[in-house]
Amino acid sequence: MGLFNWGQSQEDKQQLATFKSELDALENRLDTFLAKLDERVDVLLSGFIEEAPSVMAEDDRFGQAYYRFSSAMNGQAGNMREKLREVLEKQIEPVYYRYSDTFSVESEAYSILREWRHRCARKADEWEEQLRHRVDEATEQVERKDYEPVFEQMMNTYWQQCQSVNCRQCGANLNIKQVYYYSAYVTCAYCQTQNIFEPGAMGRDIEHTARKLAEQRSKHFMDAHLERKNEERSLYEQMHELQLTLSTQEFMTKSGPVYEQIRLLESKRIQAENEAPELLDKYYRNIFDELTKLLPDLEEHHEKFFKSLQANYQRYESKRSTNL
Repeated sequence: MGLFNWGQSQEDKQQLATFKSELDALENRLDTFLAKLDERVDVLLSGFIEEAPSVMAEDDRFGQAYYRFSSAMNGQAGNMREKLREVLEKQIEPVYYRYSDTFSVESEAYSILREWRHRCARKADEWEEQLRHRVDEATEQVERKDYEPVFEQMMNTYWQQCQSVNCRQCGANLNIKQVYYYSAYVTCAYCQTQNIFEPGAMGRDIEHTARKLAEQRSKHFMDAHLERKNEERSLYEQMHELQLTLSTQEFMTKSGPVYEQIRLLESKRIQAENEAPELLDKYYRNIFDELTKLLPDLEEHHEKFFKSLQANYQRYESKRSTNL
């Protein structure tokens, strides 16, 4: 077949031109589709940022309305991601497999086809990564809040209210010295009567806000964790691209300048892969340490919760196999 030996005849040149034209047309259609998706993302996120404040202002204390609102936004973003994957599966992959069954893997035609497929996949991956980043940025912008003054104000209000809580028997002040999150019996220091103290919603809100504040104080660990994960993925993709350029001899002997580049990238990738879970562990450890500083009477509860959470996320840790 002429496509195996381009340039040998006029027919070969025509086949080459037709082949490249088909690939270029499909890639251009993919570019156009990605541009349209970007426009839809612009509309989605601008609407989310604009409407979120009013949703949050009218929300209940549990944030259920905002949760539904943000979930709907994430759902639409997910639908766009699925549409993109559908385009790859139904329009890019079939063309690749149709021609890959025709060309020899040693031919120039197969090399062009493989690079085209890889380029299209990379564009899709980059778009998905950009979408994730934009959604995260929009969510952070909407939810950004300094919980330091909020928590301080809540605690001040709580202690002020406690000063007006008196014994139902003798009328003496109950002199409450700790934060109660749910109904509790408090003994009067004067007549020893057991009083039921109802902290109401404020007690539960204090615990919830303390968690938000602890997460805010620990955010730098999560940022570093995500940075390492992204670094590991980027290094892996760089390795994959270099592996595609290896000759059969380099691949079989595991030697040569390109293979050495891959080894160097693998060393950096492993370091990032090992550091990512360590930083995640520091993130959660710091959250519960901060919670204990804010609500010291719950230290035992915090420690049990941390151990349970740690066991759960460590159970699902996995490492990539590169077979170098």
